[in-house]
Amino acid sequence: MTEKEMVRKELIKYGNKMVRSGLVGGAGGNISAKLGRIIYLSPSGYALDEMTEDSITGVDLDSGKIVEGTLRPTSEVLMHLECYRNRKEINAVVHTHSPWASGVISAGVSLKPMFPEFVADLGEVGYLDYILPTTKMLADAVAQQIKNFNAILMANHGVITVGRNLKEAYYRSVIIEEAAKSLVAATVVGKPRFLSREQIDQIKKLETIQYRQKVIG
Repeated sequence: MTEKEMVRKELIKYGNKMVRSGLVGGAGGNISAKLGRIIYLSPSGYALDEMTEDSITGVDLDSGKIVEGTLRPTSEVLMHLECYRNRKEINAVVHTHSPWASGVISAGVSLKPMFPEFVADLGEVGYLDYILPTTKMLADAVAQQIKNFNAILMANHGVITVGRNLKEAYYRSVIIEEAAKSLVAATVVGKPRFLSREQIDQIKKLETIQYRQKVIG
């Protein structure tokens, strides 16, 4: 199996995981992976569990032009490209419309660390007020945020996560959704308790956390 075939199969695999996890619905959300100077993206207008190897589109990282495939790439192609252009170590981007996280974000509530996985897999997260989707304005805003964060929460839109591979980018999107669920649950039954800066620093120093990050990456 060639590297290109492996990337396409991974995109299909994690696209299906996104649907099964409830992170996207209908034709919402999108996913991409980098191989050399080519970015392979989910096609526009397709549900992620409808995606096939032939429907995946290859776009040149520098020019943004389609170089492989016949279908139009996701309408958020500009946002994906800016992630790769601003973080050379990034090899995957996941964009979800996850209901719990999108609801919390759009209510103007911040997601902060409540459990160790948030610290280990995400660290701090970025936030953007609503910007019209698919636009260069949104892509430019994401470009600035992604320099410092592995996840960006976009009000009235959704979540974008990045990673060294599709597994890491996908895991981060799952952690964001779980954090939103936990926050809502804690708010319903009482007052949320977030991890302190000291507790966060202690978690980061754990050997098990460092090993976990190495395995995922």
